[in-house]
Amino acid sequence: MAGTSSLLVLFLCASAALHQHAAGAARVSPGASPIVATCMTGPYPKLCVGELGQRLLDIQTAIASAAPNGGATIAGAPGQVDVKALVAVALQAASEAGAVAASIFEGKLPGFNTGVPDFRKCLGNCSVTMSSAMQKLHGASAALRSGNHDVAKTLASRSLTDVSSCTVSCKDLNGDVRLIIAQSLTEFQKMLQIAIAFINKMKTNEPMPPPVREMP
Repeated sequence: MAGTSSLLVLFLCASAALHQHAAGAARVSPGASPIVATCMTGPYPKLCVGELGQRLLDIQTAIASAAPNGGATIAGAPGQVDVKALVAVALQAASEAGAVAASIFEGKLPGFNTGVPDFRKCLGNCSVTMSSAMQKLHGASAALRSGNHDVAKTLASRSLTDVSSCTVSCKDLNGDVRLIIAQSLTEFQKMLQIAIAFINKMKTNEPMPPPVREMP
């Protein structure tokens, strides 16, 4: 169980740091910054501000350093909010949380006793379900990049449904296993809900660029 305990400590430390940062950031006045004002219009505003706001700023800063004159057209200017970029980082955060749960369900993390009946039931119901949820999530990200927001929303919603059913299947677990799985699945669901909420605020689909005409 040493492997499980070490993993739990690392997981709890990372989660505590994330939530402490999120709570501190969300105490800012709603009108203090564009990211706060934007996140306050969607679900889980503290998580949105503290986690996604910082991710978005990091991406914007990196892009601005490489493209000082045109970076704002990619993900917005640093400190401003590009809704599509915000959705993209929410989907990425969901993917990271889902990867933790998927690794457990696939038996890739050491220290978990897969012979426990409740765990076998959880694994049996969730190994395929989680894989399907991750596939849909990646599809949603691809659809978002291509500008097809309808497909992105549909796949993100289906991924959320998959994970919700998995949460029910693992509700009888206890101890460290339950804590880690519950935390990762909850984070996955929250990030997807944020992404879906802001997809709803975007135009249905972005217009396709005009075809390039070849010179005769």
